[in-house]
Parts: sequence; C-alpha cells; structure tokens
Amino acid sequence: MTLLEELIEYSHNCIKDTAHVCQKHRWACERFLRDVQHAKTEEFPYVFDEEKAQRFFNWAHLHRHTKGVLAGEPIDFAPIQRFIFGNVYGWVHQDTGLRRFRRAYWQVARKNAKSQSLAIVGDYELMALGEPMSEVYIGATKTLQAKIIYNEVVAMLKRCPLLTGKWHESYGAIKHPKSDSILRALSKDDGKTGDGLNP
Repeated sequence: MTLLEELIEYSHNCIKDTAHVCQKHRWACERFLRDVQHAKTEEFPYVFDEEKAQRFFNWAHLHRHTKGVLAGEPIDFAPIQRFIFGNVYGWVHQDTGLRRFRRAYWQVARKNAKSQSLAIVGDYELMALGEPMSEVYIGATKTLQAKIIYNEVVAMLKRCPLLTGKWHESYGAIKHPKSDSILRALSKDDGKTGDGLNP
C-alpha cells in the first residue's frame, strides 16, 4: 500500500468512526479526500508528493524513543501522526514545489507524543531540508515548556548514530554547521528583549 493509499484509507475510517473521532478531525479527513480528487484537475494548484512526505517519515524513523518501555526503539508514527505530518509535508505547489501548509494545529491529551513529534519536526527543519541559515524556534508561554521539546531534540540526536558529528549544542542552541542553521527554545518572556527573529 502506498502512503497516499494509506492516508485515504485512514481518512475514510475516521469519517465513519463518529464514536471515537472528533468532528474537526473528520472535517480534516474530508478535506484531504476532496483535495486528493481536486489534485487531478487544472483548477487546483497542489499535488500530494508521496516522496516528500515519506522523506519526513524516514527521517523520523532514524530517531529512537528516549523514555519509557520503548526507550531505545526506533520511532514509528501512529496513524494519526502519519495523517498530520503526511499532510504538512506531502502537499506541495505543483509548479514551485513549495509546501502548501505552513501552519498546523494539533491538540491532543497529555502523553500522546506531542513533544517527541515536535522535536522530530524541529530537527528535520534544522538539518534535513538543506536550507542555508535556517532558523527553527520552539515557542511556548514559559521557558520550561519550550525547554521540554528542546531537551527532547538533544536527547534524540544523541541517540541517533547517523547524525553523530552533524550537529552541536552551545549557548542554549542546537547548530547544524553544514548549513549554518540554528534551533532555539523561546518563551513569551524572550519577546521582552527586543531581539529580532527570522523564523
């Protein structure tokens, strides 16, 4: 089964499962199915690039769980995560290749791998896309909240042999020397310093 077929099947299953899937997520699944159909027409400028979406999942699989009974095991995303990140990284403009979605909102209960998932997004944006001088910011209202994800990035990178020597941490930032890119954790209080950012 291809990635696109997997996401189509997931969407159909979610739409039917009114007992366990919230209305907004079912709407997201309906939109995805509509977009798949529209992608075959001239009026819709976006296409689903399975290779680009799969590239992100391959990157995620390089990482290992850092906590709990799965510590040390490779990370495999759950179906809902594959749907969310498949949408974010798979839909691109058919002419420019630029991503369609620049923002995503994901609200789930505690202990649903949010920090882990966002840590993978962070280091993917930092190192895997080849963009020179990329700036990645982890934002939160409190420094401690932002540091949770930042520390998860560091912990996962330390456990990833293929990325050894490709990054370093100093002065509260993770740097990717090859592209001169940087990842930092920020909080609401950091806005008081007046420093300019270019995310």
